[in-house]
Amino acid sequence: FFDAKRSIDSLTLSLWDFGGQEVFYSMHHLFLTKSGVYVVVFDMRELSEPSTRTEAKTYLLFWLRSIKLHAPSVSMLLVGTFFADMMEEKGNLRLIDKILRELTNGSFEQIVFPDNIEHGDLIFFPIDNKERLGIDRLRRAVEHCARDDPVSSQEVSIRWMAFLDRILSEKQNETKEYLTFSDEVKIIGAIVGIPSVGEQEEALSFFHERGFLIHMTSTEILKNIVIIKPQWLIDALSKVIRDGSIHIDFHKFKTAGLEEDARSTFETALASRDFLEYVWKGEQVEFFIDLMKRTMLLSEWDRDSYLIPSLLHDTYVIPVTGIPGHRCVYDFSSGFLPNGVFQRLLCLCVELSSRNGNGSTNLKLYENFASVELKQGVIHLLENKEAQTISVYTAKIHSAQSV
Repeated sequence: FFDAKRSIDSLTLSLWDFGGQEVFYSMHHLFLTKSGVYVVVFDMRELSEPSTRTEAKTYLLFWLRSIKLHAPSVSMLLVGTFFADMMEEKGNLRLIDKILRELTNGSFEQIVFPDNIEHGDLIFFPIDNKERLGIDRLRRAVEHCARDDPVSSQEVSIRWMAFLDRILSEKQNETKEYLTFSDEVKIIGAIVGIPSVGEQEEALSFFHERGFLIHMTSTEILKNIVIIKPQWLIDALSKVIRDGSIHIDFHKFKTAGLEEDARSTFETALASRDFLEYVWKGEQVEFFIDLMKRTMLLSEWDRDSYLIPSLLHDTYVIPVTGIPGHRCVYDFSSGFLPNGVFQRLLCLCVELSSRNGNGSTNLKLYENFASVELKQGVIHLLENKEAQTISVYTAKIHSAQSV
């Protein structure tokens, strides 16, 4: 995205760093945009060591597939760290390259090969931050990919540039993470010569697609918040969608009189309104709840609590008698089953059950299984990650029919 105020050759890049923990994967559909340059970083030591290789390959393949799913036409660079350690033994780079080529198997045309003058024809960029090896080459490659992207040279009006500059200038205020559309953005638009609300929304949509800000428009609550510091949103969601065994200080919640609420959230995936008010410090709570609803990260459980499916832990074991009902199988084995699909289906079912007045008394919820009672009957959802399938069973209430 060229900055017309400086030089036609200048290029401004914003850097987004995604959480590596699996519990954050359910948020990928919010942040993996269709434009940009994706840099997939891995530890070469883990790929070279047989004891950690399988896990490292699985982790890498997940990221490659996720990027291809959400951003099929972007440039993607593979970057291996700890280059200095790998140089100690001859042939290490060739081993890593062989593993990566077998893993990708020509299925990811987005991968940009480095200009390997020194190390031969590698599929990845070996770097070492401590020794500063390969860093400049990687920077040049990222810049080259960005400049080659037609999006970066797309012409926009000076008024739109001024609109973006004025909005992002608010970042200088350390306490300013977002602007309200009704009270702030509209005024900025009028000042820079864009009085039309329709054109302002069009410009915001363009800036959102380019990753400069976040502006969602599916409801009036979401539309009124223009996020200029995406980390604010990530931090807020991460206070709820998080690994309870790693991150939680229950003593803090006990002091606030919310220990039971916190344990309910991270142990049973049911969050109270009081808990959400506390972790979000009472700021834009309706916005966060609405956002999580619309992106199917959360659904209403009852009047004062919410279900967050990505926090479910227990694994369901299929009984010998089978699961009752007629079965429909969604088979992703020819590609891959994206993380979060099962959880979002569960959100939809729970929301539908709530609308129909069925309540939450007859629900059975697990990390990989759910049984939800609807007006027409019972729906059972079963995720099989190994087979890459989601099975949907439908049965009449109290039916004993098995598949």
